[in-house]
Amino acid sequence: MLEEIKKHTEYDVTITKQDHFGDGITKVGDKLVFVKHGLTGDRCRIVITDIKKTFAVAKIKKIFQASLDRVESICPYYEECGGCSLMHQLEKKQLAFKENKVRELFSRFAGISDFEIESISHGRSTDYRNKVVFHGMNNQLGFYRGKSHDLVPIRKCLLVDDEINQVYQQLQNYLATYPNEKMEKLMIRRTSLNETMLVVKGRINQELFCSFLSTLSLTSIFLNGKLVSGKPYITEKIFDLQFRILPDAFFQVNYEMMLKLYQKVIDYYRDKHYHKVLDLYSGTGTIGLLLTPYVEEVIGIEVVEDAVQAAKMNQEINQVENISFIQGKVEDYIEEFKQIDSLVVDPPRSGLDSKTITTILRILPDSIVYVSCDPVTLARDLKRLLSTYQLSHVHLVDMFPNTYHVECVCLLNLR
Repeated sequence: MLEEIKKHTEYDVTITKQDHFGDGITKVGDKLVFVKHGLTGDRCRIVITDIKKTFAVAKIKKIFQASLDRVESICPYYEECGGCSLMHQLEKKQLAFKENKVRELFSRFAGISDFEIESISHGRSTDYRNKVVFHGMNNQLGFYRGKSHDLVPIRKCLLVDDEINQVYQQLQNYLATYPNEKMEKLMIRRTSLNETMLVVKGRINQELFCSFLSTLSLTSIFLNGKLVSGKPYITEKIFDLQFRILPDAFFQVNYEMMLKLYQKVIDYYRDKHYHKVLDLYSGTGTIGLLLTPYVEEVIGIEVVEDAVQAAKMNQEINQVENISFIQGKVEDYIEEFKQIDSLVVDPPRSGLDSKTITTILRILPDSIVYVSCDPVTLARDLKRLLSTYQLSHVHLVDMFPNTYHVECVCLLNLR
């Protein structure tokens, strides 16, 4: 008779594989157990922390024999902070894990296995983020613990560059100097042009705050949604174009990998001589504007009004004429276009709307370039699209080292 698994009980196990979030998988009796920070090959003692109907959750208490993929995490907050999930794994094995993850998801949800993955990385796993969001509680700043709103106070984050950490440490000094001031949330964003934006929400004395930060070279300071110092935007350069970034704008957080991702998208369109390309979920116009030298006309569709206004501003400052932007839902406006050579789509994590896919399969553009931040919804959408299209290229872009997140770029051509 199989042993009944119990909460808070210890078991000696061997980790057999990783799940798609990077945690280890083993079995106790007939119960599947997900082990935080477990790696394939670990022989370890685990403690059950939670039991569900079909699985259990555990943490490692002691490792008897470590996986060959295991390394010591360099972050002192790693076991508590919810930001990273793979810092205990060799960098080259992290990439292999992500490749296997994409293969398994494509096989499970799209029914495809015969394809090649070209992985793109830069070999740097720290100091790569140009944007970070911290939370505040009880006069301390930090990140939330994984799957909770419990604050883990930290002094610095290894994933962001030194300049962002300097701003963050000065904000900690401010709270230590003026304990009656309260910060609920703050965002720091920095560009390759050395422009830095600080956005803070909380109970803050504006004059005192700006004076305290005067030694820092901050381009923009926003307090509770109001610009209190500097310009209302910061500027980033991508190849030959410049983009103004507003406080709420989406922009890739890894500059070096962003350039490689966008270069791959451009490569798909180079020498194609397309007449009309639709840029769906066009955001602030980044991809669409980058494609304008290679196609006759680009039309962007985006639901967020502020993003569309930012896209038009970026169009104006770059003096680009062969692009236009429509504000509205993609699934509503795509039906208006019957003669489209190609689509480039960069949807939110939820993927393409079902109605959008139905319309795509009716208007039948020659090609689709699909940029995705979630391989689960990408695979789901591919299942429908591959009834009419063939998957020509899959590129995995390691945008978020030391985490389980991955960016993919796929090229689909009409059969």
